[in-house]
Amino acid sequence: MILALLAIGSFAVGTDGFVISGILPRIAGELDVSEPVAGQLVTAFALSYAISAPVLMTLTAALSRRVMLRGSMLAFLLANVLGALAPTYGVLMTARILAGISAALYMNTAAATATALAGERYRGRAVSLIIGGLTVATALGVPGGTLVGQLGSWRLTLALVVALALPVFIGLFLVLPAVPQPPVISMRDRVRIGAQRPVLLAVLANLFAVAGCFTVFTYLAAFTRAATGMNDASVSIVLLVFGVAGAVGNAIGGRLSDRVGAERTFTASVSGVAAALVLLAVLAGCFASDSTVVVAVFLAVTVAWGTVYWAEPPTAIHRVLDLAPTAPSVAISVNSSASYLGVALGGAVGGAVLDRLSPAALAWAGACLELIALALVVLPRLSAARKGRAVAPAHEV
Repeated sequence: MILALLAIGSFAVGTDGFVISGILPRIAGELDVSEPVAGQLVTAFALSYAISAPVLMTLTAALSRRVMLRGSMLAFLLANVLGALAPTYGVLMTARILAGISAALYMNTAAATATALAGERYRGRAVSLIIGGLTVATALGVPGGTLVGQLGSWRLTLALVVALALPVFIGLFLVLPAVPQPPVISMRDRVRIGAQRPVLLAVLANLFAVAGCFTVFTYLAAFTRAATGMNDASVSIVLLVFGVAGAVGNAIGGRLSDRVGAERTFTASVSGVAAALVLLAVLAGCFASDSTVVVAVFLAVTVAWGTVYWAEPPTAIHRVLDLAPTAPSVAISVNSSASYLGVALGGAVGGAVLDRLSPAALAWAGACLELIALALVVLPRLSAARKGRAVAPAHEV
């Protein structure tokens, strides 16, 4: 019951964080800015989330998790009220920053609470459930919110987020029990843990993996138009396909992390995303058409993309928890910051690519970022293997 409530909260956060990508043309048109400029609303949300997560988790360490969850959800709700009423781009940007900050506090606290309630044996599945709220958001909340924005107004989309967050806020007061308080960890210790080489490599790999995906996802409307000729109203279909596939991928990722190991699962996920983005790049660059065959292939590759990408978030969290088992809240907040820095980087790279090159180039840029993520996992492993082979003969003597 408690984990389900926390997951519904992450559903609201995920809908808010990702739905902007589907309504960028509407926002750009009403507020009289270009689509790449409107895309920086996604970047602002992600940057504020990434920067504030470790700071807020330190400043609020002495507070109970109940207080943190309730307060963060209230702030998130109010930020979206401001966004729905925003008269200018500047006010909307402010609302997105505030929403990102409050979302950071909620998601990190929810993930830490879930792992505390589930115990070490099932932490992969517990985290998968919380992340599952985000994937269900891409499956239902984002296409639904996009459709509302396209049929009515983007302001109604943010009002929908408020409607999702309100019952969660009420539920946190009614059913949330006291949760054991973790040890207070100073900012210096957080930096020290995050700067350990294995942890740093893991979070950097996660950062580039997320960035590769969001280079395309942030501007999915423009990319879909270029590849298939589908209009903006049809983007909700693509988002639905991506999200449903992601919900499956998230469940697979959590279970595989528990069974075969987080590093293997992460490597497979990143490799799969890179391959899917290359296929999308070739499709958009060489075979762009509104024919039934091209649209069908585009949707099929999108299914694969969504499945393998959303297997990555619970796996990335599992990796850093394995590397920093004595400080789970630190591991989660550092990884979470890396994820949203990845969203911000992807939005910035995608905006630059879209402004200077063609929409098809978005997928090539995303694939390159995925290869960087893959290198950050594979190269240290190969280096360690070579060192092991070099040391073995000397050890035998």
